[in-house]
Amino acid sequence: MESKKKIKKYVPLVVFILMLVLIFSLFPLYLPTTRREPIPGDRKAIILSSANDFHKSEGEDDFNDGEDANFSAESSNWAWSNQTNGYGGPDNNYQNGHDGLPGALQLIALATGYVYLEFAYNWTKFYPLFEYATYNLSAWINISTYSGFPVTIMEPGAGVRVGLRWLNSSNDVVRTDWSTGIYDTLGQWDFLSVTGICNNSTGNVITQLELVLSVEGIMNSGEQVLFDDVRVERWISVNVTNPINPIPPPGKINSDGFAAQALQVYWILKNHGYKDYNILLMLYFKDDIDGKIYIDGPTDALIGASIDIANDSVNASRFKDELDVNKPNSFASNITENDQLIIYIVDHGSNKIFGDGNATFHFEADDSYITEFDFFTLVNQITCKRMMINIDICFSGNFLQQYPNTWYDLPKTTLITSTTDLFSWYWRDTNNADGFAGSWFFHHFWDQLNQNKTIETAFNYAKDKIPSGEMLTINDIQSPLMQDYLGISDTWSFNNTPQL
Repeated sequence: MESKKKIKKYVPLVVFILMLVLIFSLFPLYLPTTRREPIPGDRKAIILSSANDFHKSEGEDDFNDGEDANFSAESSNWAWSNQTNGYGGPDNNYQNGHDGLPGALQLIALATGYVYLEFAYNWTKFYPLFEYATYNLSAWINISTYSGFPVTIMEPGAGVRVGLRWLNSSNDVVRTDWSTGIYDTLGQWDFLSVTGICNNSTGNVITQLELVLSVEGIMNSGEQVLFDDVRVERWISVNVTNPINPIPPPGKINSDGFAAQALQVYWILKNHGYKDYNILLMLYFKDDIDGKIYIDGPTDALIGASIDIANDSVNASRFKDELDVNKPNSFASNITENDQLIIYIVDHGSNKIFGDGNATFHFEADDSYITEFDFFTLVNQITCKRMMINIDICFSGNFLQQYPNTWYDLPKTTLITSTTDLFSWYWRDTNNADGFAGSWFFHHFWDQLNQNKTIETAFNYAKDKIPSGEMLTINDIQSPLMQDYLGISDTWSFNNTPQL
């Protein structure tokens, strides 16, 4: 009897618990429909830079090891270009040359006051000129008195600098690329260099090149500037006719350009909340001469960067695997329909391999490449909410198009290229008046995005920039392209909805 009373006592409690379970199981069915929308997905990114051999170095040894470079003779092929209140020339008896051997070029002030002195060397009188090659002029300089006492050149004036002066067939100056100006070397030897591209984008056909050593500023009588160990290197782009045969060997040059551009994108994404586990960073920086990558300031951009795949592992096979949604554990296999994806790839490109104008993207590690159709096929299988693809290579306009001018059908994507069926230009390092290493176009584009500008605003700003040493805009030189299938380029940014 007692047990029946206990059972009867607990029956209401059991019924109450069952009712609660039933209510809570049915509760979601009666929530407002707005609460049942899928939650926003993660923001993810794939960043690829697959070469560090920005250019092949080809020194002109006859010049670099000769009397015109080390001034070991009294006579040389350097000549006055401009002369105000000074004199000078090669002195093979000067005992304190940079190389420890006699010989230096001396430029000396005749009287206290403004001095403007230039020596010029007609390069094309003795050596051939290669179109689209990048020329590097470097020299060691010393600002002092004849007895070696350090002095300072005062402004106004550009100081001591070296320059590449490009002329046309009528001897008109097309442009001059200058190094930075130095006013004081503390009586020691210091280094100057400048790079310039033998291109005709300014509208004048370049046929001549002069090397210029220049001094401008306020000096005291008897003060001097010494130049020694002048060198010229040609940095030839990867063979665009057939970039995989042969491929230039590592040039051992401080070529930060490609890696710097990829790292700029990486750090901007991190700055705006992207997590390392959502970023695939493939970076080739092998054989960089100082092992550091500088974007636009004094900080090594490699410090703190989470690099997933580096150097010899950065090849076409691995990149294709990571883009393949059917490969277990690939980066693409973990992208969901609610995710957002940014793909940025920078490096050499070619439109010559197949002879039909279609573009390829090159990998330095093993001389491999990925075709535009391979890339499109893999990306087309990725299912996500929205995507932005940036292709930063020569002939990149072809890479996202079915040649000659039909964009690939990626309806949830904004497609942006650095150029059309043209070369895409980059600064090899930060030693230029623009002050950054990387893409003429995409550096400015991503810098604007970092300032919370929309994609459309950033695109227009970047294409309208005039690079240092040029007279035309980036749009006039290489014509960046954008296809906005999403239709949100005028609102898509880091601080708008949807958030970039």
